[in-house]
Amino acid sequence: MARKHGGRHTGTLAVIEKIYGDIPAFTDIFTEESFYTFAFCFVCASILVAFILSRYITIKPVEM
Repeated sequence: MARKHGGRHTGTLAVIEKIYGDIPAFTDIFTEESFYTFAFCFVCASILVAFILSRYITIKPVEM
């Protein structure tokens, strides 16, 4: 069982620190140019998906 230290569970804090250390930082993943390329592709893909879904989904007004 984890001991309490300062009102926090030391075991839980150790797990959180381990996960935080395993997640790469933003600058480890992207350079400035690759981030802009990713953002551009993400926006284009979002617009494309919204356009395709708009062909199949129709919003009808509620009749009261």
